[in-house]
Amino acid sequence: GELASTYHGSALYPEYAIGWLFDEIRSGHFLDRDLDPYDMDQEDMDYVMRYEDFWAENDLSKLTDAALPPEFYDIVGNGVVTFGVKGSGAGPVGHFCANYDKAVRKGFGAIKQEALEMIASLKGRLYGDSAEREQFYYAVTIVCDAMILLSKRYAEECRRQAAECADEDRRAELLKMADGLEWTMENPARTFEEAVQSLFTYQIALSLDGNLHGLTFGRVDQYLDSFYQADLAAGRITRERAQEVLDLFCLKIAEMNKIWPSFATAAAGGYTTGQLITIGGVKKDGTDATNDVTYMLLECARRLVLHDPPMSLRIHEGTPDLLWDVAIETTKACGGVPTFENDKVIIPALLDRGLALESARNYCLIGCVEPGGCGDDWPANGGPGQETFWRIPGAVLLAINNGINPMPNFDGTPQRQTGLPTGYLYDMKSFDEVLDAVKKQIEYFIDWHVSFCSVREMVARRNMPLPAVSATVDGCLESGKDVMFGGAKYNGTGFAGVGIGTATDSLVAIKYMVFDKKLCSAREFYDALMADWEGYEPLRQRIMKEIPHYGNDLDYPDEIAEWISKVITEKVRSCVGPRGNHWSAGLYPVATHVAWGKMTWATPDGRKTGEPLSDGISPIQCMDTSGPAATLKSALRIDHRNSGNGTLLNMKFHPKALEGGGKDKLVALMKTYFDLDGMELQFNIASSEMLKEAQAQPDAHRDLVVRIAGFSAYFVELHKGLQDDVIKRTELDLV
Repeated sequence: GELASTYHGSALYPEYAIGWLFDEIRSGHFLDRDLDPYDMDQEDMDYVMRYEDFWAENDLSKLTDAALPPEFYDIVGNGVVTFGVKGSGAGPVGHFCANYDKAVRKGFGAIKQEALEMIASLKGRLYGDSAEREQFYYAVTIVCDAMILLSKRYAEECRRQAAECADEDRRAELLKMADGLEWTMENPARTFEEAVQSLFTYQIALSLDGNLHGLTFGRVDQYLDSFYQADLAAGRITRERAQEVLDLFCLKIAEMNKIWPSFATAAAGGYTTGQLITIGGVKKDGTDATNDVTYMLLECARRLVLHDPPMSLRIHEGTPDLLWDVAIETTKACGGVPTFENDKVIIPALLDRGLALESARNYCLIGCVEPGGCGDDWPANGGPGQETFWRIPGAVLLAINNGINPMPNFDGTPQRQTGLPTGYLYDMKSFDEVLDAVKKQIEYFIDWHVSFCSVREMVARRNMPLPAVSATVDGCLESGKDVMFGGAKYNGTGFAGVGIGTATDSLVAIKYMVFDKKLCSAREFYDALMADWEGYEPLRQRIMKEIPHYGNDLDYPDEIAEWISKVITEKVRSCVGPRGNHWSAGLYPVATHVAWGKMTWATPDGRKTGEPLSDGISPIQCMDTSGPAATLKSALRIDHRNSGNGTLLNMKFHPKALEGGGKDKLVALMKTYFDLDGMELQFNIASSEMLKEAQAQPDAHRDLVVRIAGFSAYFVELHKGLQDDVIKRTELDLV
């Protein structure tokens, strides 16, 4: 199967937002894209342009713009929250894990029958909300029929090709595929190969329904191992054949694609789709879940050097030593695959969110690094679209500039007050006044962020319910509600704070230079910042070289990082979404720290306008100078359990660091971090010299995979700003 009619093709999803594509086709830029290029013939472009007028008034982005009350536009351009004058809410909800296990083991024939029985029970008794429930059940029957039909059409195509095939082996293979496709989706999978096929066919259906936006596969090793063991025992399959099937599965996932606007590729280039696979961890009863398929999936990543599908390895105190070893070897070969996720922290965080113990133990990672329930949860980890991200340094800037974003407006209009009037730095008499102003701006803009997302979700669920997802997610058939209306057993909404390292060092610089050491006046510091450090280079250099930086196990900055994270997480966790759920706080950027850095004014840490923000909970690039253990100890000052929507800590090691006993040292370091309640770790094992060479000679390094922040990609396919960001990261050693 394919998501489109061409290899690596993409559906267009005009119902969400397509104005950018009309603009790119009209300007001629679409066929000239520097990053993530696509082909489209003139006939198709003419067809797309024919519907411009209709979608200009009817896509979800336009509907969201129309639904926003006028007061929202009073704070546009604040540099903290992501919505704008127009074009907000362009993405789907995404970032979820459907119940693939139910699709594989039950089939959509049985799911349809359940929906029909629910309809029969309501017949003639449509009291209360029963009419809405009945409509939902009818929607489920329609999508069940559609998914069964999709699979049968693939079966028909296999038979057609078999009839024309002269190669007997290939003909037999096509007929076997036809038999499996005729059966699966409607019925429970009978074999390992049918189970894998069911997973992929359902993913195609979900992608058409839900825009391929962080559609996470969940715990694939847990879905498949029983099928593999049964086939192995019956002599129906060999390990070699099973490995080949999984290799092909991963290659097919890598073929799936979603087209993004040119401007978005600077933040998430490399054709990334977020179809994350989770492996390892514990079973629902708390015992180790490692199995043969766990290792085979890592083998796929290592042998094929694929960044899609991304993988996350759940770690617990009983994780086998062999799995640690294989995972480290995999990340050496395929940068950032897998990420390492800590059950010890994530399971309690999900319990705090309201998940039952068995559900929390069965969690998966979603999109990038966000924890969520596996098939029973609608966590909306990415917010109600692409609006989860929130710039922490922007709140610091507004706090010391009387609520005014110093960044010039794109439309040339004068800067205006979009935040609270908290005063100017030069009028503040103590650092406590600064912190009070920052806290007020953070809480103020989190309220606005949640308010926008509530409007966005209201519009989305009225116009874009998701019955293909809801057909399997636990709770929906029972409640008679689509996931968008709160039908899932568990519900959430995710928040992602970006740039905590930059914000921390910015406040450290103010405290150290102005209030503690009195090395410059508040007025001089403020003027230098508003001048983008032009004419103040000696002061800027002194700040960067002299202040204590986050990431070096120093109380001075680390206490401020702890304070920022506490202010954010306490406020976010108090917020309630339209489905009655509390929000979950997170600290990760995907890769927006580079793109948003371009839109963020200079910051007090010495960063100039346009330079990247810090990524995840990592220190500012090149400011962690005390080794990896010190970096981890600083990161541990953040309360990871209260950051239940995920944290992200990037580290880069020179390949020589893992020679000799280096790998054992790295594992010991990671185990210590996880024992002390760190949530997530991810690595690039690459030297800066190697990365610079790949930047200069891309054709010689086409298979070099690196971890950016929330995703991995082929290095040579990335925007130069993202490449430079990876190169600039501190190169760590293990001594």
